[in-house]
Amino acid sequence: MAGGALLAGCTSTQGGTASPAQTPSGSESGAPESSSSSSGGGTESITDPCSLLEVGDLGSYGEFNAPVNKTLGSARSCSYQKKIASASDKGMVVGTNVRDDASVDQVRDTGRGVVDKDVNGRRAKEAPDGAAPGCTLGLAVGDSSRVDVAVTAVESSDEACQIAEAVAKAVEPRLPKG
Repeated sequence: MAGGALLAGCTSTQGGTASPAQTPSGSESGAPESSSSSSGGGTESITDPCSLLEVGDLGSYGEFNAPVNKTLGSARSCSYQKKIASASDKGMVVGTNVRDDASVDQVRDTGRGVVDKDVNGRRAKEAPDGAAPGCTLGLAVGDSSRVDVAVTAVESSDEACQIAEAVAKAVEPRLPKG
C-alpha cells in the first residue's frame, strides 16, 4: 500500500537538474555506529523526510527527479522518481515514509510475509509486495515509531527489496539514535 501511495503523486515532471546535497559529517559508510533502537527516541525530530535520503544515495540506480515531499495518511513522505530517457529505460520510485505512531512491529504483510532484518545494527522488518513489484523496509526508531524505505515500479519485488536494503543502509545513519 505504501508503495502504491508513493506512485500516486509522482507522475508530473519538473525541469532542472538534480544535484546531490552535502553529505553530513560524521560516520559515513565506514564503520557505522551501533544504533540500538529498543527504547526511547522517536521520529518527532525528523522534520523533513527528504533529509533522510539524498539523490547521491541513488546514483548507482540512474538519474532521479528532484524529491517530492508530501504527507501520505499520517506519514511524512519523500519520494524520488527515476528519470526515463528512452523506452528501454526501467522505472523506479524510491521513498522514505516517517511514521511517528507506528512501530517496526506494525509493518504490514502485503502478500509475501514480513521478514526480520538488521540494518547497520538497527532492528528492521522487510515486506515484499505480493500484488505489484515493490518492497517496504521499516527501520525501528524508538519503541513506537519507524521510518520506511519503499521501492516500487521495478521488475520484481525481490529486486525492490534488494534496492530497499541498500538504500536503507544509507538512510539508517541519518536516523535518530534511540
